[in-house]
Amino acid sequence: MRVGVVGLWHLGSVTAACLAQAGYPVIAYDPDQTTIANCQQGQAPVYEPQLKELLTAGKQAGKLHFTSQPADLAQAEVVWITFDTPVDDRDIADVEFVKSAILRVLPHLHDQTLLLISSQVPVGTTRELADYCALHYPQKNLTFAYSPENLRLGKAIHVFTKPERIVVGLQTEADKKRVQRLLQPFTQHIIWMSIESAEMTKHALNAFLAVSVVFINELATLCERVGADAREVERGLKSEERIGAKAYLRPGAAIAGGTLARDVNFLVQTGIQQEVATPLFSAMLASNEAHKQWVCQRLLNILKSLKDKTITTLGLTYKADTDTLRRSTAVEICAWLKQQGAKVIAYDPAIKELPAALSEIIELKPTIEEALHQADAVLVTTEWPEFTALSAEALLAQVKQAIVFDASGFLMQAIGCDERIQYYSVGRQA
Repeated sequence: MRVGVVGLWHLGSVTAACLAQAGYPVIAYDPDQTTIANCQQGQAPVYEPQLKELLTAGKQAGKLHFTSQPADLAQAEVVWITFDTPVDDRDIADVEFVKSAILRVLPHLHDQTLLLISSQVPVGTTRELADYCALHYPQKNLTFAYSPENLRLGKAIHVFTKPERIVVGLQTEADKKRVQRLLQPFTQHIIWMSIESAEMTKHALNAFLAVSVVFINELATLCERVGADAREVERGLKSEERIGAKAYLRPGAAIAGGTLARDVNFLVQTGIQQEVATPLFSAMLASNEAHKQWVCQRLLNILKSLKDKTITTLGLTYKADTDTLRRSTAVEICAWLKQQGAKVIAYDPAIKELPAALSEIIELKPTIEEALHQADAVLVTTEWPEFTALSAEALLAQVKQAIVFDASGFLMQAIGCDERIQYYSVGRQA
């Protein structure tokens, strides 16, 4: 089975690399010629552990062919749509970008090609595309399926190759065997449903996770005021069998990156279109926005004024094991610190150089020691594993004031229990 992968950013490059590793001949297409040129030279479009090595191995084995020519997709029996759907600063997705990109490749596809969509699109999109094809390309007999992506930055290769299950929505039952054959190297646990149900499952999953995060963070802010410890409350919640130990309940930073909030916005917009009230989802977004101010409010409460203060942020990326700065809460905090008149210092193990606009705001240091030097306060903004090696002694040897704001309590064991350090995390009284 020859597979086309359309859209090569995080989702697409991981999909193409893993399919090639499984032995499939893969045609990896992206309309951006720079992206294709970089991939051909062995450069992954985004940092992800093992991704560069898998892309290189696939190309060397002759299993992975990169192209910016949509006509090359005519060789594929299945075309997997993997564009990462862009979101703006309000977490509103640019769905038209994905739809128009799909429409551009349709004329080049072979008859009876299956289009498997995993891009993040609102419910109803796949059916809309299927209806468009039936109207404009009836002779091609193209069919559609939808399988929501479930990748996690930093763990994407493992999640793709060893999924707990895969959800697939089919337009026609006749495609079930074809999808089973495609996914057989990775799992036999496929949950079959309609296209609309599969699209809604993606929205529901991310919305449920988002509501869980917002719930525990809002509860944690109350804990701070009344003397309760939100992490003890977390343990109490997870001991309840109806909730469970794996529940997405951990006090910490607000939702960032756009992924979860994008699906919540899809549900809000669907409610508006269908004239159905969705007050829970709307309130969740408002609560999350308010929680983004936690560290800002805490800083002002403790330091009163940030003018001419040196504030160090440990971490700039959206999360650990990625080099993605887009929609990073850490970057947003740095911009706010600069507006307050602070000198902003940062260290991130994945970032060696900042874009020009950010270099005007942030002074990037090559080591954690240099970043901590003479800091008036330290913010732990990305949970890089190497930060856990930081000891209280090492911190105290560098900073001007031993004040640490660590929303999720990531460095609690490393430095949080030292009485010489003022250590603040969400859900605990100082």
